[in-house]
Amino acid sequence: MKEKNQLDRDALELVAAMFKIFSDASRLEILQALKDGPSNVSELVDQLGMTQANVSKHLRIMYEAKIVSRKKEGTAVFYAISDDFVFPLCEMVCQKLNDDHQSQAELEFAI
Repeated sequence: MKEKNQLDRDALELVAAMFKIFSDASRLEILQALKDGPSNVSELVDQLGMTQANVSKHLRIMYEAKIVSRKKEGTAVFYAISDDFVFPLCEMVCQKLNDDHQSQAELEFAI
């Protein structure tokens, strides 16, 4: 019997799918770049040194997950973070990494 606050299997699958979106360093790098505001694929390619195909693939995945939005302006499509929930989540993970590594080295994780 499930307790009141426990999720059913379908809900847990949705949670796991969302965490999969954040399990790729390239996607995190793109989110970090978008933190400063909207960018198009060309700008992200130049800024991050990834291929156009790779950036586009990751943006599509994040768009389908509703993490980023897109807006067409002329011939360019600009991507932006659609929900700022990503930053508190990343900050919690970075804080955990900082706490774990504090005694080992002077590393500072942040997004």
